[in-house]
Amino acid sequence: MKKHFRDLFQYNDWANQRVLITLEQSDFKNEKLLLLFSHLLSAQIVWLNRIKDIPTSPFPIWEQYKLRELRSMTEESSSNWLNYLDTHKFETFEEMVFYKNSNGRKFENTIREIINQVINHSSYHRGQIASLLKEEGIEPPVTDYIAYARQK
Repeated sequence: MKKHFRDLFQYNDWANQRVLITLEQSDFKNEKLLLLFSHLLSAQIVWLNRIKDIPTSPFPIWEQYKLRELRSMTEESSSNWLNYLDTHKFETFEEMVFYKNSNGRKFENTIREIINQVINHSSYHRGQIASLLKEEGIEPPVTDYIAYARQK
């Protein structure tokens, strides 16, 4: 399971890097592209902080960041998630995480559920970004898992 989750986060980084490069090389007008990518990355950081029992995140969940900030956030999130998976002594991925959401409501989920949430949430917002890029006449990057798997 650990190997599988590590592969998912390597894929997630690959896909995020492709989106970031497209944004950096494009003359897009719609600022929602930055907002969605900022949110995607902030959420990845927030979820890992919840697992690590770090109560706050330096990145508010719906703050919009500049491209240069998104570059460092992309690298930080990927590095931190992979480091966590490499160094944490998992007995299972069913360990419970107790946390509060951004509205202060208490929840509990397993590490496995949180990892699935992070990956699915990221894919969802990359899809939104792809649609907005198309609306501007910009070719979105291919970010499907199978494309990543084929080039490994």
